Amino acid sequence: MRTSTPSFSNLIKHPLATIITLFVISLALLFLPPNVSCRIKMTCASPMRPFQWATCFCSNKASVFLDKVISAFHDAHGKKHLEEQVMRYKNKLVEQQDLLFKLQNKLHTLSKFRAENTTTKKMPVPADIIGYDASNFRKSITINVGSKQGVKPNDIVVADNALVGKITAVNGRNSVVQLITDPAIRIPGRVVQTREQVIVEGNATAFCRLKYAPRWAKLKKGDVIVTSDIGGLYPPSLPIATVVEHEMKSGALFQSVKALPRVNISKIESVLVLVNES
Repeated sequence: MRTSTPSFSNLIKHPLATIITLFVISLALLFLPPNVSCRIKMTCASPMRPFQWATCFCSNKASVFLDKVISAFHDAHGKKHLEEQVMRYKNKLVEQQDLLFKLQNKLHTLSKFRAENTTTKKMPVPADIIGYDASNFRKSITINVGSKQGVKPNDIVVADNALVGKITAVNGRNSVVQLITDPAIRIPGRVVQTREQVIVEGNATAFCRLKYAPRWAKLKKGDVIVTSDIGGLYPPSLPIATVVEHEMKSGALFQSVKALPRVNISKIESVLVLVNES
């Protein structure tokens, strides 16, 4: 009678026999001579070496890749944090530069007015422009000084030693300035070159116009108009505007004169209020 070698399926069906068989083989290997056991181990391990090498290689590559990913993530996070800090410092620097230029401009305006108006009795109060009139007809600005600083209606407002307008409304902390381009304003003036007395009024644009300029007045482009002391409201000889265009209409008693204000309101940030102490 021929006995067959037990198959793998038979071993699975009888796990106890399989365990006993493996245990016996282990004991046999344990008591074999060292040289014989080493040869058996080498023979069994040789087919597994390519798989071991591939596993180690993939593990090392994966470890290096993960290290690079983690390092790149930390580098990107650190770089973003540094960029945010640099941006904050840049913004702070711009803010400080803007504040410095504003203070320098105030000091320059005040010192220039003091140097060129040594005899005036009106005390200048520095102020910042904090608002503009949104309408096209009325022309005014709002400044950040008011009755607490001694400002009153009809106080004169200047910038760069030239007329800007006059105060029309005042509260505790702010004031409204009627600009020389407002159609409702009337300023007594004088043409420096011809000595003609004129009235400067606004026309709701960036320009002013001269009223009552005589036909015979020899005006030309570039003539300077300054304030006149008639009426006593405005200090004399304060620059107002410069003639840019004039024409004589047939039958008219006066010339039509267009003048550009000496102060460009859109380019200034601060003004001086001439507070009248009387």
